[in-house]
Amino acid sequence: MNRMQKISWLMVISISVSIILSALAILIAWPIIGFPRAWGGLGFMGLSGLGGLGAIIFKKDPGPVQMDERDREIVFKAHRVSMALSYLVFGLLSMGIWAAYYYSKIETISIHVLPLVYGVAGITAFLSYAIGILILYGRDNACEGETK
Repeated sequence: MNRMQKISWLMVISISVSIILSALAILIAWPIIGFPRAWGGLGFMGLSGLGGLGAIIFKKDPGPVQMDERDREIVFKAHRVSMALSYLVFGLLSMGIWAAYYYSKIETISIHVLPLVYGVAGITAFLSYAIGILILYGRDNACEGETK
């Protein structure tokens, strides 16, 4: 497993754990303290930032070449997928919120919704990038195993 895969696994694990902890905190706090105070459970999303420390935690691969053409192609594809999914999520959330407010006859959208939309799109970008890296390296390794 190379450095890029280790960093991706750290990102997937840290983001997944933070999403699960945030959801549990909100679900537990909701009946006790109600909304909007239960949204404080989103504070657990800060744990997803641990994935960003992967570049510091995992040392560079030994050898003179850190990335070859195949690695660059994998990174490029993963970036394209993550940006496309992030843009799709941002659009769906924006239009979904607009539709919900429109059909509820609410004329204004709370400004507190905007950071949540931005955050969900950002988390989607990082998570889909890490998953894309893992899938593309896995696919490459599976193809190499078939030819041997």
